[in-house]
Amino acid sequence: MMVRANETSYRDRLDTDAAMDVRFLTRGVKVVDYAIVLLARERGLWHAVRVYDNTHAVNDMHRYNRDGVKRPAETFHHGSAGEAMRSALDAIRDDYSEMIDPWRR
Repeated sequence: MMVRANETSYRDRLDTDAAMDVRFLTRGVKVVDYAIVLLARERGLWHAVRVYDNTHAVNDMHRYNRDGVKRPAETFHHGSAGEAMRSALDAIRDDYSEMIDPWRR
């Protein structure tokens, strides 16, 4: 019997001008695909600051510059998709201000 995939997505407001968009796909209880986007609001518009994902079967993080250009990937975790996703969520919740500040400069 094939296990059905379930997709979940939501936005988590971190403060007035910071949020993260979270999307992940599970098969059973196992996370098989995820993308987490750290967002900063400036002048009423939301902008991507960082993206954590496993799009190419590697747990990568991309930074964006203020012009919206995505910089090359950096591997941030060598574990499973689920472990990496939890690590990214924790890192963003703990340090989002420190991640956004350099982007604002």
